[in-house]
Amino acid sequence: MKSIGFPTNDNDWIKKVLIGGILLIIPIIHFVCTGYYLKAIKGGIEGRNNMPEWNGWGDLFIKGIMLFIITFVYLVIPVMMASIIMFIPGLFESMKVFNTFFMLAGSLIGFIILILANLMFPMSLAMFANEGSFGDAFKVNEIISRINSVFFDYLIAIIVVNILFLFVFMVAWIPIIGWAALFYVMVAAGNIYGEAFANSTA
Repeated sequence: MKSIGFPTNDNDWIKKVLIGGILLIIPIIHFVCTGYYLKAIKGGIEGRNNMPEWNGWGDLFIKGIMLFIITFVYLVIPVMMASIIMFIPGLFESMKVFNTFFMLAGSLIGFIILILANLMFPMSLAMFANEGSFGDAFKVNEIISRINSVFFDYLIAIIVVNILFLFVFMVAWIPIIGWAALFYVMVAAGNIYGEAFANSTA
């Protein structure tokens, strides 16, 4: 997938990645980086060949916070729901005989919720990045429609991005290099998801 090497198309990619890597580890300030991630998604949607410029820092910061809220809705809340569904049966002694069954059923339901949330999350970010409207991230019908229109390519994109993040997390503890590698993957992932959105139809 050529988007993996997308950041290197930019003549100043090393400088831009290092800036992002350093900012990424600074509490609160790191929201600028998540805002930049949305900018990378927008660049992928528009088919841009270079990394976004480091400008409009205030806007990046605000959008980074909005991304955090979207992440909470799509990833944190489903985890909480799944946990509740899995463990509620154990709270009732009268259901003890059926606890195993209900916990297995709850685990399956929770797993499905998590899978669906993780599938929808990247497309929701692309929806937000495209128009800059917070509400677009929660247009469930359009998100599902777009995912269906490019399902296999979209699924491959998610798998590739997750593998990249898995590898980079192994070196993320290394000062500067690890942080820069993590930011590099963020930018590449943004471009990958942006392209997926651009190829989709509502």
